[in-house]
Amino acid sequence: MKIVISGGTEIGLLFAKILADKNDLHVIESDPEAIKKLEQLDLQVINGNPTALSILQEASVNEADAFIACAHSDEVNVISCLAVKQLSKARTFCFVNRAHYFETFAGELGEQLIIDRLIWPEMLLGEYIAQIITVPGAIDVKVFESEDLKLLEFRLKHGDASIGKHLKDLNIPTGALAVALFRGDSVIIPGGMTKLAEGDKIIFIGHEASMRKVEHRFNPAPGRKTQNVVIVGGGNVGFILSKTLEMSGNVKVRLIESSMKQCESLADRLSDKVLILNADGTDASFLRAQQVANCDCLIALTGNDERNLFVSMHAKQLNAKKVITRAHNVDNIDFFEKLGVDVALSSQFIAVQSVNRQILEESVDVFTIFEKGKAEIREIAVPAHFPATKLMDLKLPDGVIIAAIRRGGHTMVPCGQDKIKGKDYLRVFCASDRGETLANFLQKYTEAAENAEEEADS
Repeated sequence: MKIVISGGTEIGLLFAKILADKNDLHVIESDPEAIKKLEQLDLQVINGNPTALSILQEASVNEADAFIACAHSDEVNVISCLAVKQLSKARTFCFVNRAHYFETFAGELGEQLIIDRLIWPEMLLGEYIAQIITVPGAIDVKVFESEDLKLLEFRLKHGDASIGKHLKDLNIPTGALAVALFRGDSVIIPGGMTKLAEGDKIIFIGHEASMRKVEHRFNPAPGRKTQNVVIVGGGNVGFILSKTLEMSGNVKVRLIESSMKQCESLADRLSDKVLILNADGTDASFLRAQQVANCDCLIALTGNDERNLFVSMHAKQLNAKKVITRAHNVDNIDFFEKLGVDVALSSQFIAVQSVNRQILEESVDVFTIFEKGKAEIREIAVPAHFPATKLMDLKLPDGVIIAAIRRGGHTMVPCGQDKIKGKDYLRVFCASDRGETLANFLQKYTEAAENAEEEADS
């Protein structure tokens, strides 16, 4: 696939790292420091302004399948997308940083201007946090609505009853499957004898009814739902998250913002269901007075990573049940989590993951990436003449696990007795460097079966 990226920004660099190896990638950038970073990857850099016709032509946008505009300037991104639409049939993905640009171009005007997708990373982050909050013990939640599948990720903390147990002893319900375990820098495809350790991050996928039982197993207070949330930081993400929770009607929200002017603006846009407090969220005595220990989740969303970490550490010391922290710098995510933050998130990475899934959906079908690209869920089509075979009888390649089988309009979470048949679609969890392995295995297995059948006939 040929992809052109406009902007060697942090978002552009994230895209480049994920897409460069398996795609024909061109990046338009003029900043010397950004170019140095890009030149370390397997891609072509075009030095120039993405709004210039000559530069777009040099990048061969007329041959591109996708154009990603993620420069620092919203205006440059919009203009370059409009120009590309005049030169190419490429799908355009336009990043914006300001609310009024999103509001202007996300509706009918955007359709008239033929921008395929407008992305406001802060909105995606706010909506994503709202989704994670719904499951008290989880650090990641994804829903595949069309297939009645849900994905949950949990981190095993000190004192968790699962630590030291084998996976087979957790009594995972039928219809749910443990598909991955992250331990340090390693990606492990777990089996029944996998022994769980403190700090492990484990991912389950399954049908909604079965996943409710998994939630109950890992919920620090089984049966309790998220009811009480404290948000520190009333910027765009804080507002979007508050609005989303306000509309759900099930969560009590306290929003702490240090700027009186911003508090007044928030009060005009939010209902009285959200309690807005004008205070310094880094003040430990104030957080204590707000009884943070009794809240189900504290979310640190200030405009500064140091302040977010400071707020989070105070909240952990006050025994907040769950702490979610925004990392403006993607490189801080691992650092924050090593210090004890339950979930550290970057708007840039959330946005890149969302767009990456959409860009590749017609070719590779990578649905979701994990751990900054170390692992992924993808869909693989089973060859039409594949002989029906029980999963337990297939010696699958290392590093892959079949998480779900889609056949016709039905999706199942398989066990060893279930069969894979020709024309099935498989949801596969794998380490990213093993993505093509299963597809090749299925093709060779099909060919071997066909050859054996021909020999038997002769």
